[in-house]
Amino acid sequence: MIKLSNFFIFSLALLLLFLSNNYSNVTNNILSILPQSENKEILQAYEKYTNSKSILLAIKGEDKKAFEKLKSIEEKISSIDGLEVNNKLINIDLVNYQREYQLYLNQLDSKKIKNLEINKEIKNIYNNLINSFFPTIINKNDPLNLFPKKENKQTFKIKDQHLILKDYGYFSSFKINKKINSLKEYTRVYNEIHQITDKNEEIKAFGIIFYFVENSQAIKSDVNKIIILALSILLILYLIILRNIKLLLNTITTLGTSSIIATLIITSLFDEVSIFVLVFGLSISTVAIDYMFHHYIHDYYKNKKTFNKEVFFGFLTTIIAFIAISFISFTLIKQIALFTTISLTISYLHFTFLYPKIEFELKNTKSISLNIFKINTSYILLFSITVILLSTTFITFDFNLRNLDYKNKKLDNLDLFFKKHLNQNDKLNLLIKADSIENVIVNFQKIKKEIPLIQTSLNNLISNKQYEKVNKLLDSSNFKEIKKSIEKEATTIGFKKEFFKNSYEKKALPKYTLEKLQNYGINIFKYEDIYLAHFSINKNDYKKIVHFKFVKPLSTKLLFESSLKDVKNQIVTFGLVALCFIILMVLFITKKRFLFSLSFIVFPLSLILTYSYFVAFNILHIFMMFIILAISIDYAIYSSKSLDLNTKKAILYSLLSTFAGFGVLIFSNINSLYSIGAIATIGVISIAFLLIFLRRSNNEHRNS
Repeated sequence: MIKLSNFFIFSLALLLLFLSNNYSNVTNNILSILPQSENKEILQAYEKYTNSKSILLAIKGEDKKAFEKLKSIEEKISSIDGLEVNNKLINIDLVNYQREYQLYLNQLDSKKIKNLEINKEIKNIYNNLINSFFPTIINKNDPLNLFPKKENKQTFKIKDQHLILKDYGYFSSFKINKKINSLKEYTRVYNEIHQITDKNEEIKAFGIIFYFVENSQAIKSDVNKIIILALSILLILYLIILRNIKLLLNTITTLGTSSIIATLIITSLFDEVSIFVLVFGLSISTVAIDYMFHHYIHDYYKNKKTFNKEVFFGFLTTIIAFIAISFISFTLIKQIALFTTISLTISYLHFTFLYPKIEFELKNTKSISLNIFKINTSYILLFSITVILLSTTFITFDFNLRNLDYKNKKLDNLDLFFKKHLNQNDKLNLLIKADSIENVIVNFQKIKKEIPLIQTSLNNLISNKQYEKVNKLLDSSNFKEIKKSIEKEATTIGFKKEFFKNSYEKKALPKYTLEKLQNYGINIFKYEDIYLAHFSINKNDYKKIVHFKFVKPLSTKLLFESSLKDVKNQIVTFGLVALCFIILMVLFITKKRFLFSLSFIVFPLSLILTYSYFVAFNILHIFMMFIILAISIDYAIYSSKSLDLNTKKAILYSLLSTFAGFGVLIFSNINSLYSIGAIATIGVISIAFLLIFLRRSNNEHRNS
């Protein structure tokens, strides 16, 4: 019965996972990796409020044939369940509002009012009215055009009620229903659109959901390739070198049990857990194989030897290092550190106390003896410390979230095409936060002082200050005189007596409500007790308003960068605390062999930091560096006690398992996985180098 206990424990853990339904907390939302903050809550609220998902379509040409093709494709795409055409160019509610409040929304033409010829202006209006073949619209609010509308630079040509993209052709867009929010639905829409558009190279179609579909397919293919490679390495290790399938099955079961229990606990502690945490946590859990190898190779499982203190101290030091890292207030790091702590603890308990009861027979393996030169420890330490100190002068950091994602060049080019033609290439989306609609307007006026030429729908809002200023102007003797002159000249020329009665009259202060503003096309909503209004600016202007606390970034990239910068000092502080503790623990455990053991920590670190000379380090480079240090601790402690053949075998087998778990990711096309694989490979190579070339002492012996 005890021989099958490992599988019973795994089955029980798996049953608990399904019964608890905690895995429903697992999400692929990138926001879940960020620490809880006001900015994160606001961004999540905006995503719920707005429907930013759309499909953009461009057809080459401006002729009749191109337009007919566009209408045909619009009809076909609109018939797809969940899509509707979205080509509204004129907002009638906004036009009427702007006409009514023209005096309040525009600046007085001071030059014109100084040289005003009322008689001439009224005559021109009259002549246009009687001589025009078409109905003439007279602006009775401002007949003299003293408050001219701001000229918007016509960026786009409009033809057949569609935008024309410069140097290309007709443009159309489609809104995606909010109910379409799963990968399965995205894939359906993606496939149906491409069945329509792929037949013609002159048609360009793009949507953010295309990234979800294509990237998930590419990532799945990439991960499958990595899994096959990793399994191949593990099969070679267990079936050809170790020749022990029983050990392989039990090891996989133990790692599965530890990961399931870690998942249960993590998903109970946090409302949202990123799928990335589980993927990375599962990879880190393979580090525990190291504990198994050092028990197995030294025959602890068959001969019932006493407690292995070296493995315990290696485990304890690693766990304390991860506990220290878990205090960093960055959700991704905190969750991975806790997952790793739980997973490694469960695995250690299995490998140390359960496996001796199951019993695994050690099978002799062939060994190769290499008579090569050895390097003195002092040289390794001198090189390592020198490189570590030098690295402080050249190491740089990359906080760009996009650089961790899969590089989809085809979609990136399409995205760039539409952003360039729609003048969105250099735009940054932001939110104004306020406790009332009036304060939204007040805050926007502060932004306008910093960026006077800002183009946004919020320009259509009238502040109390602006309202009072215009009213004061209209009450002035100058305007009263103008009004009298208009009525006099108009009657003389032939207009009805009260035709211009409402000219330059004061209006009631607009009573803005959310519904009204949204009808005007202003992107504003209420979240709890705060109002949030969307606007966009040129990226270069962001530095002018970044100091305003009411300006909130509507960008996962900015939020990610900001969060990382906020915890950068924490990462350095807790990282140094963990490193100092590790060194002290190694000193306490290894004593006279301290300098030799220290080589296994500082040498891998120095080579990893050398790599930072060639690439900017991202969050995964940094975190993986701590993982390699955690692994190095174990090897430092094991090798200080004895570096006989069995210890070398155990370390080499463990390194091979580490490469299978992490190192193979260097073959990935996904930058996040490649970053992990690159650091892991450097770490594995550096430790293997020390095993082969580092001189320990003259009493190294062979124990097959």
